[in-house]
Amino acid sequence: MEIRSIRNKLFCIVVLLFIVVPEMFAFGAGIFYPRLVFSFHNVNKNFYWGAADKACDLATEKTPEINVLFRQPGNSFKAEFFPVFLTKKNYSSLYVKKIAYIYEEKEIIQLEDVKFKLSPDIISMDVYKDGWITNGTYYWMNGWEAKPENWKDKSKLWPETNFEKIFKNKKVGDEFPFKVRIIYHFDNEEEKQLDIDFIVTTLKGEYTSIFAGW
Repeated sequence: MEIRSIRNKLFCIVVLLFIVVPEMFAFGAGIFYPRLVFSFHNVNKNFYWGAADKACDLATEKTPEINVLFRQPGNSFKAEFFPVFLTKKNYSSLYVKKIAYIYEEKEIIQLEDVKFKLSPDIISMDVYKDGWITNGTYYWMNGWEAKPENWKDKSKLWPETNFEKIFKNKKVGDEFPFKVRIIYHFDNEEEKQLDIDFIVTTLKGEYTSIFAGW
């Protein structure tokens, strides 16, 4: 009887947590979760964001070697910079001279003078290790597989950005242009500048329950 009573009490506590905690945090916009979040629509239609093998098959001369999306997990105030490489060679290094955000004619530098090591290995779709997936013409790699020279130096890692601090005075529903500029070169090839255009939409932030997915 005592064990059953303890179980009943634990069950009641869990139910209360499911009900009370989300309601409590719902009033914490700007404290427990972002007041606003931003959806980034990549304007370039010459890049397929699905499976790597299909991305290689759909690539053309107009497909950029690097493309970017932004991910903002859970209740984080910062969006992660997520690059993908789609090239004609299985390179072994990437040098980033500069990554900058262009907003309202201002350049906001996010990363400078960083070298990343890339695995030159060719892998298949079902192999879970670093390397390039290829169709024999184009090569695809998840940019987060790129290894910085010093993991402890956060200034030399892919950026994490609180866009509320950049996109000030925006309201829910606002849409506006935004650009990512990358100056880089793979291995010992010539330096290139890539401008990636986005249309950004302002959305209302919502609290993500810690019990999501249970």
